[in-house]
Amino acid sequence: MKGNIERVAAIMPPPTAGDSSAQLASNPNTQPQLLRKLGTAADCQLRQLVAGNPNTPLDLLWQLGIDFPEVILANPIFELLQIEQPHLVAQIPAATLTSLLQCEGVPKRFMEYAVNQQDYSLWLAVAYNPHTPGELLENLARKSRAQDRELIRAVAAHPNTPTHVLAQIVNIGGNVAQIVATNLQTPVPILEQILRKYGQSSDPTFATLIALHPQIAVQLLIQMNLAPSDAAARSLWLAKQSATDADTLGKLAATDWHVLHLAIVRHPNTPSQTIDLIWHKMVAARTECPLMDRLIYDSFVINAHTSAQLREELRKLLKW
Repeated sequence: MKGNIERVAAIMPPPTAGDSSAQLASNPNTQPQLLRKLGTAADCQLRQLVAGNPNTPLDLLWQLGIDFPEVILANPIFELLQIEQPHLVAQIPAATLTSLLQCEGVPKRFMEYAVNQQDYSLWLAVAYNPHTPGELLENLARKSRAQDRELIRAVAAHPNTPTHVLAQIVNIGGNVAQIVATNLQTPVPILEQILRKYGQSSDPTFATLIALHPQIAVQLLIQMNLAPSDAAARSLWLAKQSATDADTLGKLAATDWHVLHLAIVRHPNTPSQTIDLIWHKMVAARTECPLMDRLIYDSFVINAHTSAQLREELRKLLKW
């Protein structure tokens, strides 16, 4: 290990008495004892520099990895540690490993190790990583099938979850099915499955979610009875297209159809005044439906153009 550190440090001159704290923290020739002192400083930027230093003591490196996991993964010593210690992942503290597992650059074998442990926090970290492979997500789905468990909800939302897994977990309950319906990778047959299973009640939430899904185009909207007319189906399709401009979205907002309203509200090109107009229309037509309230709330808050005043009103929506 010492020889490897020396090779990494060879590109930097040794520290001098006049070096600043930042220079010392980033210099791989700085003594581990001094790096330990710098790594516990109140200055966040200084600690981050120490996290990227290959000469940082290993115990301090793992401690810093909780807050700076990407920096640890990019630290030259991390790759060397993996080569010299084949079972390195088992030596990393759980809190640090949880942070590392959520990063894009974490090794796949770290994910595989975490999935095979009996540690729910590690499972969640893997499920929340957007690059987790499908086979690991399938393994996680088998570990948690309870309707209110965060893990299965994370798997339901993941873009890499295999189609057959999505088809299975929608049967767990309506809460999970809602998340699958919002997953942009969910294929049409599963959306149809959700609609058949949950869309027949008086609650319009599932029909609305399916209609808003980008894979449901004009013909499907008509075939699945998700639009009141052919013209409405074409308007909804237009409101879901990323290239639709603000003027067109403003004209589409003249509708009284709440599904089209939500599609317009979700569009990043919709201006604040159009969002405000739709909000007042929806308040006037609102009926008691907690799930629908949540869908309305989420649709408005994700748009950066939603005003601060309206956001304050929206918070009251979930208390109605």
